[in-house]
Amino acid sequence: VGFLATQVPTWTSRNDRQLHRLIGYMQSTAHLRMQGWIGDPLDCLHPHLFVDADFAGCITTSRSTSGVHLVLRGPRTSFPISAYSKRQGCVSHSTPEAEMVSLDFGVRMAGLPCFTLWEALLPHDPHLYTHEDNQAMLQVVRTGRNPTMRYLHRTHRVSVSWLHERFVPEGAGADQNLHIDYELTDRMCADIYTKIVTDPQKWLHACDLINVFDPRR
Repeated sequence: VGFLATQVPTWTSRNDRQLHRLIGYMQSTAHLRMQGWIGDPLDCLHPHLFVDADFAGCITTSRSTSGVHLVLRGPRTSFPISAYSKRQGCVSHSTPEAEMVSLDFGVRMAGLPCFTLWEALLPHDPHLYTHEDNQAMLQVVRTGRNPTMRYLHRTHRVSVSWLHERFVPEGAGADQNLHIDYELTDRMCADIYTKIVTDPQKWLHACDLINVFDPRR
């Protein structure tokens, strides 16, 4: 939907076929629902932020797409809160660079603002657990630099420095309630917001990760 909305000024017959496929999917999946469940006491719940990005997914601009999924989780809890699928405003040379842009966007737009809500509703001091499936990008966040991508200082200097300060405990502006960890790609909830999935089983798995499924199943 987001991609087709950007094609309105330059609509082609290919977009007609894409729109037809989209409407057909909507008609054939009207029975699907996004459901959340709470099975734990409030003091066991914490927000979890999943961020992901494709690489140069837009064939016209070569820009990547950021995917963000915010969910409230506990041992027996999974309650989706919000999600984003947004084309990035810059062209990235690699997947780690695109992931960096996505992480910066997700933490600023969904991660940090969520504390306003959960600090008021939860009885304890909530922690935000951020999940990322690119280890090269995680290393950039932890060290604040990357010798193999020396141009980052010119292109994403502010994002790298800001994320390093937020997530590294000994950083001058570190937030002790922010945590970032590696997540397996097969369990990355934000993956569905970044790219087209053509394999039916992979699509079903991606929908399950964000709590979208047939209620009968």
